[in-house]
This record gives sequence, structure tokens and C-alpha cells, in this order.
Amino acid sequence: MTDMLRALPTRRAVLGGIGFGVMGAASRARAAEIETPAFEVVVVRDPQLGAQFAIAEQYSLFKEQGLNVTVRWLQSAADTLTVMGGGAAPVGVGGSFTQVVFGGQKLPIRTISALADIAETQGFALGPNVRLSHPRELEGKRLAFTQGNSQVLLLAKLAKTFGFDQSKITLVNMNQSEGIVAASRGDVHGLLGWQPNLYRLVAMGGSMYCTGGTLFVNGGKAEVQPENDRLLYNHSTLMATQSWIDTKPNTLAALLRGLMKATEMMTADKPRAMAALQRTLRIDNEALEVMTTANKYGLGITPGLIASHRFQTEWAMNINRIPSAPPPEDCFTTRIAEMVDPSLASWRPSA
Repeated sequence: MTDMLRALPTRRAVLGGIGFGVMGAASRARAAEIETPAFEVVVVRDPQLGAQFAIAEQYSLFKEQGLNVTVRWLQSAADTLTVMGGGAAPVGVGGSFTQVVFGGQKLPIRTISALADIAETQGFALGPNVRLSHPRELEGKRLAFTQGNSQVLLLAKLAKTFGFDQSKITLVNMNQSEGIVAASRGDVHGLLGWQPNLYRLVAMGGSMYCTGGTLFVNGGKAEVQPENDRLLYNHSTLMATQSWIDTKPNTLAALLRGLMKATEMMTADKPRAMAALQRTLRIDNEALEVMTTANKYGLGITPGLIASHRFQTEWAMNINRIPSAPPPEDCFTTRIAEMVDPSLASWRPSA
């Protein structure tokens, strides 16, 4: 009996164990505390770049994570370059090219997650009544494009693949709305651009010729390009300053969790997601459906995201936008994605 009593834990030991357990739980809770619950994020009002933010804002998905996020809507990723590059916002959304420019300028801003693979929303559409029996017939044609955007690289890849002289194509610099009108009237033969502009030209009688990942050159039949040999690579990205990555990782992880829920809604409850996009992004339903179907929404730091970085880096060097190529290791961090879900970080920086 005495031996049995000795074997029983004392009240102090039990309470002490509970105390250590509570202290451990409290310590873990403090470690996960959100450092800055209220902050602003600059986001582009576009389904390619801002879809998940529109959904999260509409359905209070950030508040569920303990955040009070103010979304400041911008017109283009060029605005993100100005705002974040000038130090006016610690977190923002852009494209792969945006991160390339930040990296090329050696600014302490890094991508913490992809938002979507947007290559299928970038492309080339022919105007009404323009029919080509072979891509070589692009020689001598006039195409509208918007200067400073990488869709012109589609022509270089097409020229290499089908053996024509890209220099014999005349590129006419226009904004996208002007390019749609010019192509519809026959002033130019097609438009290099992005959605919903390509869709609008097709709706006026034009035809898709290619996107970043699909060819329509053989009588309009879709030919999906292999993942490692696309015509164009591009992603939308979520970026943060290095100081926030270092000092506010729990805040950024909570932001990413809210975006993860928004991404899941795009698949699990698309009608509800689309309602939020229509209210916030102000795009007509048919064009919005085209874009959200073409985009591949998904978070993480992936090999595909790095492929887009390398592709856009080459483009930035070709147009002398950056003085040297920024290595991915200087432009991406897996830390925040791994805090949310280790499987989100399928790319690792080289040692």
C-alpha cells in the first residue's frame, strides 16, 4: 500500500505539470501573436492580380484571421512599383515582372507567395477577317501592342518555332483599348495583350491565335504547350518588404491564410466568388468568366513561379529595364509559406 502511494503523483507534481503545459501553450500562443493587426495592402484591380483579395475583402476572410486589412486598389502593377518602391506600402501585389524590377534595383522587397499562374490570360488575337494559313504569313502584318509588356515575346517564340522573320512584323504602340478598336477596324491585323482585352476583340469577330500556354494556329485547334516549353511565363505575386518578413512573419502568415481561404472559394464555391469579383473589380460577367477560367489560382513558392521569374528577367534585360539579372534566391522567401503549410514551398533556394 505504501509503495502504491509512493507511485502516485503528488498534487504539487500534477499542478506543476499542468502549469508547465499551460505555460508552454501560452508561449506558443505568444509566438503566433499577430504583430500588426491593422495595415494596408496595395492591390491591382484586376482578376489576374487581385481576385483573392477581392473575395477576402468581401467575405471578411482577413478578419477571421484577426486582421484589419485595408485594400488600396491600384490600376496597374506599374503603380505597385511606384508605391512599394517608394516605401509607401509594406505589402503589395504585382506580376513576376514587378519582382524582377525590385530585385534588379536591389530593393529589399521579396515575393512571399504566388497568387496565380496567369500565362493563359496573356496572348495574341487576330482581328476580324484576318485568317492565316501558316504563322509565316505574320510577316508584313501590323500588330498593336502596349510598350513595356512582355507579350511581344510571344512573337519571338513563334518565329523560332515556325521559322519566320519577326523583324518583318510592324509593332504599333497603343494602349489596349485603342488596340482593340484598331484591330476591329482593320487598321492593324491583331493585338498582343492580356484579358479581358483579347476576349473583347474576339467578341467583335476576332480570333485567338495563341496564349502563353496554348496555340491556336492550326485552324483554331487548341494545342496546349508543355510546361517546360511555353510561349510565355507569368505569375501574379504577393510581395512584402524584408523588414516585415523579418519582424512581422505572423502577420504575413495570417494574411496568407486568408488568401488561402479565398483561393479555395474559387474552386469550392465559384458563384459566390464571382459575385465578389463582379462587385469589386467591375468587369462584365462574360469577360470575368473567361479570365477566371484561364487563370490557375494557387499559393506558394513553386518551380513554376521561378520559371516565370527567369523568363521575365530575360525580358527585363532585353529592354534594359534592369542592369543585371537578380537571382531567385534574392527575390523569394519560403519562410512565410512554410509557416502556413510546408507543402506550399515546393521550390528551395540553392545552398
